Amino acid sequence: ISAGAPQINRRLLLAQQQARVEGLRAAKYEAIIESNPNITLLHGEASFTSANTLNVELADDGTRSVAFDRALIATGARPAIPPIPGLDGTPYWTSTEALVSEAIPSRMLVIGSSVVAAELVQAYSRLGSQVTVIARSTLFSREDSSIGETLGQVFADEGIRVLQQTQTHAVAYIDEEFVIETSAGTLNGDALLIATGRTPNTEALNLAGIGVRTGKGGAVAVNEHLQTSVPNIFAAGDCTDQPQFVYVAAAAGSRAAQNMTGGKATLDLRTMPTGGFTDPQIATVGMSETEAHFAGAETD
Repeated sequence: ISAGAPQINRRLLLAQQQARVEGLRAAKYEAIIESNPNITLLHGEASFTSANTLNVELADDGTRSVAFDRALIATGARPAIPPIPGLDGTPYWTSTEALVSEAIPSRMLVIGSSVVAAELVQAYSRLGSQVTVIARSTLFSREDSSIGETLGQVFADEGIRVLQQTQTHAVAYIDEEFVIETSAGTLNGDALLIATGRTPNTEALNLAGIGVRTGKGGAVAVNEHLQTSVPNIFAAGDCTDQPQFVYVAAAAGSRAAQNMTGGKATLDLRTMPTGGFTDPQIATVGMSETEAHFAGAETD
């Protein structure tokens, strides 16, 4: 009896993956909008002209002014791109490209060390890539140190190379190969994934012009009722200063909707659960041990 490594048909795997995504999108969102006569969907780019009006540059040409009593900002976020010399203009990947690539690169370099990076690193390693992770600090540096240490050992056992406390100095793309200069030496790869966080999609909205307060990176500041600094304008999801998790966005969106129609719902994130879909999976809830000690609480 002989055993061999499984053969991955990435094209069929991708087709199955995209069909699942499209099916969920249609069932959960598009069908709801289409079946509700009280919802009008406009395709375009919006910006506030006052605290009660929007200007929409329509995708099919022309503009439209939309008046409102209350508004919800839910524009999401996009991958943040670090200012590494030489990176701009190269065919690097973000999570968007990594999820839809038909090719499995033989050598993959990853800059980033949080949950999105870790999930994609392990996925591509198991699909057949030789993966090297470049971590400016440590794996999962914002979490309890035992999480990063444990996952680092798992990665090592699976043949994934992790370079911790490593700075990336420059990126070049020469003869269809990435060449990265780091504090740990020169690295070469066929694909480069940038997974260094996300930045809010708010710059085109003219928020400052109507008095909506934003914080770091343009994130919309909200209170526990999901209100912005302009009381009739609410915000939810990754465009806000709340943690960027899909279930936080969903909980915030539903509460914002209640409050926009007269409710007083709040979103309490003090014991927020988090999940990371590596193998083994990672889950946390509430304070970390370090945060508990800072708060004067003993831990067991």
